Amino acid sequence: MKYIFIVPDGAADYPNEILGGKTPLEAADKPFMDFLAKEGALGRVKTVPSGFQPASDVANLSLLGYEPEKYYAGRGPLEAANFGIDLEEDDLAFRCNLITESEGKLLDYSAGHISDREAHILIEYLDKNLGSEDIKFYPGKSYRHLMVYKKGAKLLLDKLNFFPPHDIMGKSVKKHLPSGRGNEHIIALMNRSKELLKDHEINKVRIDLGENPANMIWLWGAGRKLAIPTFKEKFGLSGAVISAVDLINGIGKIIGLKTVKVEGANAYYDTNYKGKAEAAIEALKDCDFVFIHIEATDEAGHNNDLRMKITCIERIDKLIVGTIVERMKGENYRIIVVPDHPTPVSKRTHTDEPVPFVLAGVGVGRQAFSSYSETEAANSSLYFSSGMDLMKYFLGK
Repeated sequence: MKYIFIVPDGAADYPNEILGGKTPLEAADKPFMDFLAKEGALGRVKTVPSGFQPASDVANLSLLGYEPEKYYAGRGPLEAANFGIDLEEDDLAFRCNLITESEGKLLDYSAGHISDREAHILIEYLDKNLGSEDIKFYPGKSYRHLMVYKKGAKLLLDKLNFFPPHDIMGKSVKKHLPSGRGNEHIIALMNRSKELLKDHEINKVRIDLGENPANMIWLWGAGRKLAIPTFKEKFGLSGAVISAVDLINGIGKIIGLKTVKVEGANAYYDTNYKGKAEAAIEALKDCDFVFIHIEATDEAGHNNDLRMKITCIERIDKLIVGTIVERMKGENYRIIVVPDHPTPVSKRTHTDEPVPFVLAGVGVGRQAFSSYSETEAANSSLYFSSGMDLMKYFLGK
């Protein structure tokens, strides 16, 4: 038996007046997801436990069958794993966004989705001019980077209070800076980054071109190294993860999943959708389980881009779900499609409501729903209060 787990990040949404009261999932042309709903089971799952922020790290850990209450230790160390950074016990790893600050407000959480090339130059510049024996910056992709504070847990609390930058666009920077013991050290780094970046040649060019400059860093998601069982130890299966996001690949590495790189996969609207599907099919020749994560729908939600969110759902349906369904005909397999959390375009941030899932394949009872959507899933009696319970159901355990 092969198991295919597809996560269109943030695809769940609210009814929208522009769409005549439909959600993007309901408005999208997605024949393959709807086919799965007719042939398999539909339901809902709560991926974010009470008391947790509806962040992608929490929600994807949950979907992979790892209880956040037991295993979550912050976003930073998950991403550090993908960088190959071996954290020591008292080290703190921080997510480091390149952002655009303007007139005291956080204008853009992604600095105009800055290119990898530009971002790497800026992060290397910051590491040289802002880094030290204790502070090290690591370049990632686009606006997503990492900072490690050596022995930082001795100086700071790893439970500092942070605001994810995508949650505070258009709001005051000063009012949303990190709080908690030792926060002044982190705030000083963020403020110093403004002085270093404001006149950098890359930002001068970006401004001349009418693009948002990467004129400040935003530090958040701090955490320590964590101990966690592998996916094979927990569920008895070998597996692979396919994603263009450091966070997801980091989780995969920590739990012993093989990370599969796909050329052209970039965590944005124009990612290589079909390449991900083909890579998943190839990976299943050597393993039992594959976790395919697509960031594009989440980015559309954050960007308040309703049209693009629908387009990305349609691309996922045709190029990922469709490719897999067509190529896996006659094979022993199960497939599930489930967002990690909603990212409503009207809110431009994550929410913690239960998300709809559709599951089909060998041994899955046929419920014969007409389509895959939030509304149809709410009509199903199938409901799981945790990602762990959904994973066990999906794997037949």
